Amino acid sequence: MTILAKFLRLLEWLEVSQNLFSFLLHPLGISGIVGVYAYLLICLLGCDTVTTVSLSGTVALTFYCLLERSKF
Repeated sequence: MTILAKFLRLLEWLEVSQNLFSFLLHPLGISGIVGVYAYLLICLLGCDTVTTVSLSGTVALTFYCLLERSKF
């Protein structure tokens, strides 16, 4: 019974991780990932926190707008 319970927990975890990866593949998730990486890169350049947050937010928003722009 314990093996079956652990297997059930594994399946539940796989379902949750599938939902997470599904979200990350949408434009909002991709732009969030880009924003986090931009934040880390700008932090490594030595900027202060307020500047880093505003710049990485701008990068993420710009990237999201590029992904979601209408195609005429």
